[in-house]
Amino acid sequence: MFNTLYSKMVFTFLGVVFISVTVSFFITYNIYEERVTAEIEEELMVAGKGIIELSKVMEPESVEDYLERVSSIRYNIALYSEGGEARFYGKADHEKYASRDEIEKVLAGGIHHITNEDQRFFNYASVGIPFEANGKKYALFLKPGLVGKLDFVKKILRTVLISVLIIGSVLYLFVALYFARPIKKLTAFTSNVAKGNFSEQVSVRRKDEIGELAEGFNIMNKELQSLENMRREFISNVSHDLQSPLMSIKGFAKALKDHPFPKEQQDHYLSIIQTESERLGRLSENLLQLSVLESKENPVNKDCYRLDQQIRQVFLSHQPQWLEKEIDIDLEDVTPVELSADKGQLEQVWHNLLTNSIKFTGQNGEIKVSLKERKTQVVVAFSDTGMGIPGDDIPHIFDRFFMVDRARESSKQGSGLGLSIVKKIIDGHHGDVTVTSSVKGTTFTITLPKCMDSLSE
Repeated sequence: MFNTLYSKMVFTFLGVVFISVTVSFFITYNIYEERVTAEIEEELMVAGKGIIELSKVMEPESVEDYLERVSSIRYNIALYSEGGEARFYGKADHEKYASRDEIEKVLAGGIHHITNEDQRFFNYASVGIPFEANGKKYALFLKPGLVGKLDFVKKILRTVLISVLIIGSVLYLFVALYFARPIKKLTAFTSNVAKGNFSEQVSVRRKDEIGELAEGFNIMNKELQSLENMRREFISNVSHDLQSPLMSIKGFAKALKDHPFPKEQQDHYLSIIQTESERLGRLSENLLQLSVLESKENPVNKDCYRLDQQIRQVFLSHQPQWLEKEIDIDLEDVTPVELSADKGQLEQVWHNLLTNSIKFTGQNGEIKVSLKERKTQVVVAFSDTGMGIPGDDIPHIFDRFFMVDRARESSKQGSGLGLSIVKKIIDGHHGDVTVTSSVKGTTFTITLPKCMDSLSE
């Protein structure tokens, strides 16, 4: 119970109010203590002297009767004689006027002032002055007649304080409940999210920080739902891309084992097994490379080198493929450029882009590359005259396992990971990759930060 936010807020409120009121009371009391004491003492002194002067004028036959009448006005009075007799007038406690030493001091002609020990809510506050009447010496002690009223005021203050605590606590209970209820909803919501339920949304409609937190939870939930969908699609695609070549290898291997095919047909089946095995190897290699690129430990080992030479070398390594389809290669706009980047990773980018262009460019098509240097950037554009990419597919071409032409998936021998790898490598180099496409072909534009140091040729 005491570990909940609701209870902590309530008890914190009570503690803060109690401490604040108590500290404020003592601070106020200490600030005005001396002033109030001085004013009370001055008033008592003036009243005592007035009583003495008035007695001289009136010359009463009985001092006791005279003081009885005076004390009924507003003061509590104690009268001590030399013989030790004491008479009290008023409602004050008889034991709290003066000590024996103080009485003797006043009888000897001295004056008793309010001391520090007397300043306890005026219970002990009194002044003493010498008084002589009918030839006898007395010690006249006076107390304010408001002591009883002060006690009553203290009771009122205590009642007010208790009422404030009770009413404030009840009101604060509702306020705390108002703030704690949406937090409980968020707690239940996060528990559902932890169990894998991403379909719910937090129904907290407020404009304060709690409302912003709820909105942030809803956005987070949508992102988690999207990631969960991607995970399931990823597993589905991996399973499909692994299952297809495995089934092909299994089928042809079983056929070769169970039937004595002619040599030519056996070689054909073995060639298919080899192709599918290579396809599995490429898929595993691409998955591993993509996993490394997505990890935080992926190193980017930058070197400054000639980018134009690297691109030309990549085209030479794929010469048999584009010669077989009689594709026209245009590298005239590949100008000499130096770049600071991870040479191995960027070589993979050019391989993947060129492989895609060759794959989807028809017989006697054209592939063109331009390489331009700007003030702070290097721009590489890969263009081909192959089949275009539908507009609805362009936002997804960098997704893992996404293929534009699913119907030709098996014939194109692709895994749908090449462009994902391209995107990850370019992002790792703080660059950008964009694509434009039409029925006349597709262009991939790569923008990278330029090498700041120049190398000699």
